[in-house]
Amino acid sequence: MRCLHQIDATQSVARCDCGGNVLPLLNLDAFRTARLAHRLGGGYYVHSAIIDVAAGVDRSQPINWNITREVVRKDGTKHAFSFDHHLREAFENLRTKDDLDRVWLTGGLIALADTLDQKGYFDRAPHLELIRHLRNGVCHGNRFRIDNPNNLAKHPAHNFFASVRSPAGTSSEITAATHGKTVMFDFMGPADLVDLFMSVEVHLFSLAVVTA
Repeated sequence: MRCLHQIDATQSVARCDCGGNVLPLLNLDAFRTARLAHRLGGGYYVHSAIIDVAAGVDRSQPINWNITREVVRKDGTKHAFSFDHHLREAFENLRTKDDLDRVWLTGGLIALADTLDQKGYFDRAPHLELIRHLRNGVCHGNRFRIDNPNNLAKHPAHNFFASVRSPAGTSSEITAATHGKTVMFDFMGPADLVDLFMSVEVHLFSLAVVTA
């Protein structure tokens, strides 16, 4: 896949950061949404890396309650919190770590699905439709709601042909029987969702960029 990052001032072409050719853009919206999918997939790696760094804290040392950080309210007033204590919470409290994983990926699904929805899900490829169902599921108590199962015949939702999948060959599909099942992390795990973000990126680049 080409490492496309830049759009020129006319917003009509994309340039490869590795020094490759300037590629004409067919669909700027698809290009921008592909970049969002790229940031979301890579962002989960950033999240995981930060948790691993936090886990390297020297726990033999007592918490320094004098080291604080601030969170700012809209009116300029602030919360102050203990940096050492909450840094350790990221890896010592397993529920907090699980919440962090879920919140990141839930936010990613919502952000990507909302952007796709604004564009009518482009060509409604099955893995784009899968994003739609996943987003709806995490927004309804982390359980799938398949209100119109007959629509799946017209707009199937699966990752059978997605460009990034498990090397074990496992796949995910929404069917009428999916209704009521738990989304995260039963239907798909964290890496499955990252695979899906990456597949959306590749697919939308194929719609956005002239490669021939």
